[in-house]
Formats: sequence, C-alpha cells, structure tokens
Amino acid sequence: MSATPWLSKGRLAVLGSGQAFPGSPVTTGDLIALMRDRFGFARTREATAIAGRLGIASRHVCRDFGARLETARRDESNSALAARAVSAALAQAGLRPGDLAYLIGHTTTPDQPLPANIAMVADRIGYEGPHVELRQACTGFANALMIAFGLVAAGSGPVAIVGSETGSLFLDPADLDVDADQIVNMVQMGDGAGAIIVGADAPGHSSIEAAWFGALGKGRAPGISRQHGQPRFDHDFAAIRAEGHRLFDAGRDAAAMQGFPLEAARHVVPHQVSGRIGLLAAAHFALPPERVFVQADRIGNTGSAAIWIALDTLRSTAAPGDGIVVLGAEASKHMYGGFAYRQADG
Repeated sequence: MSATPWLSKGRLAVLGSGQAFPGSPVTTGDLIALMRDRFGFARTREATAIAGRLGIASRHVCRDFGARLETARRDESNSALAARAVSAALAQAGLRPGDLAYLIGHTTTPDQPLPANIAMVADRIGYEGPHVELRQACTGFANALMIAFGLVAAGSGPVAIVGSETGSLFLDPADLDVDADQIVNMVQMGDGAGAIIVGADAPGHSSIEAAWFGALGKGRAPGISRQHGQPRFDHDFAAIRAEGHRLFDAGRDAAAMQGFPLEAARHVVPHQVSGRIGLLAAAHFALPPERVFVQADRIGNTGSAAIWIALDTLRSTAAPGDGIVVLGAEASKHMYGGFAYRQADG
C-alpha cells in the first residue's frame, strides 16, 4: 500500500504567470534533417516513426547543434529563460522583483552545478532576497508549491516559482545511431521556462485551491536518470510503462481527497510527456478529449517547466470561474503531484 500523499491546506492567490522559449519553433522534420546533414545520422525513418508515435511536431531548442556538445545561445541559457519567465509573471502581477519574499526554482538541466541556477536567475532579474532550488523534473512544481503554501501561511509576501529546462544541451548527436533512447530524447525534448507568482488568498484573484505530492518509487527502478558527469538522459521504458498509469491514478485519487474530482473540472492538464497523452488520459479517465489540455505537440516535453507553461497558456483563455485540475507525473523515481486552480470570477 502506498503512503498517503502530502496535502496542502488553505488557498493561494495567483498573482501572475509567464513563459519563455528560446528562438523560433523547430519542426521535427527539420531537426531530423539537421542531424542527418551535420552528424551523419542514418536512422531518420526510425526517428520520424518515433516522433509520429509521440505526436510531437515541433519544439524550441536553445542550441544550434553546430557541435556534438555545446552551450546555449547567448541569452537563451536555462537561467536566462527562467529570468524571462519570472519577469513576465512579475509584469502581469504588477510587481517588482523587490516585492517578492522568496524565489523558488526547479530544473534538471541547470547552467552549472554551483552556484545554483536560481541564484543566477536572481541576479538576472535584480532580486536580492532568499531563494532555493529543487533538482526535480516534472513534479518539481508540486514540491515548490508545498514550500510556497508554507511560506505564505507563515505570513510571507509574494512567492515566485519558476521551472526551466534546456534538455537539448544534454543530447550528443553522435549517440543517435547507436542508442534508440537518444532518438527519443531528440524528438521529445523541448526547452523553455514557466513561472507563477502566488500570495495570500484574496478576493478577486484566481487561486490555487489545493495541491498534493506523493511518491510510488520505493524499491522500483528509475524510469529516467542522468548519471554524474554524463551529458545524456537514460530511459527505462519498461519501468515507465509499468508505472505510468499508477501515477495518474494516484493523482486522480489525491485530487478527489482534496475535494476536486476530475469530472468537475473544466480542464484537466496531464503530465505533458507527448502530444498523444491527452487522448490517452481522456480514455483512461473516461473524459471528453476536448477537456484534456496538452500542448506538447507544439513545444515538446519541457520537463520541469511544462506545468507552469500549460497553466499560463490556459489562464489566457479560461472563462471566469473555470476549474483546472493538474495531474503531474515524474518517471525518475515515480512521483506524482498536482493542484486545483480556479479562474477568477471576473
């Protein structure tokens, strides 16, 4: 029997949100052709078929693939993208960096191990206050929210959270012909950042009404990992397939425990692992497909940034009073997390 998830208490006002991407979208066809022309990649048909199964047509990348291993383009590093997303959220909230009480970041692809990526984000936006970084992927948003709930309950001012990834930097094109896992990384990845600013609940604001985080990974092999010193991510697809539905079911159950059943939500946002996940989630939960929001088909799997990017996109079109339930999942050690969001009444 799995442990009970951690459940939030109270509500948070959502003051602003934002997103940032490097460069223009790169289509899957153009990306595969680039690997063929510059690095002699031969398994192009296989890559095209994998991309078709994943349903990812385009993504943004922070590098030019001019060499096997390289850094991000100028002003498109992880910390630069994160800073742009936070700045966009601050502008929407009508706040300045000095108005923040705390800055929280989460990423698996920082600019460097030390100083923390979020320290560089603070420098870029001119923020002088306390900050913390989580080394976590697709459920980093949930743990960051738990910290924010605690800070706000203790009387803090606004808290900014930013998830950011530049996974394209952790792909060596020379591996593509010898390792199918890296072909998946190539066609699935997307770089970007998403941010949110939360504060004490107040009338007239959209709100996060509940959140949760849990783990099912005890004794189970990681589904995705990156070893120290290795410029690549490795997958255990058997572990991912075996655990994926359990993570979604655990998230559904946690949402219900918090009083937010999926059936009552206007939109359900699943883990943005692929462009096909919306249809799979709709079928699994017996929901109308149009109520499941996915944009990985256009921006790829942006990992730690995905949920905040999705929420920011939905916030721009949601109707007053709309409810959104997020079901995050992370294959690294089989974790799940989510939250319930309510659009302001107007």
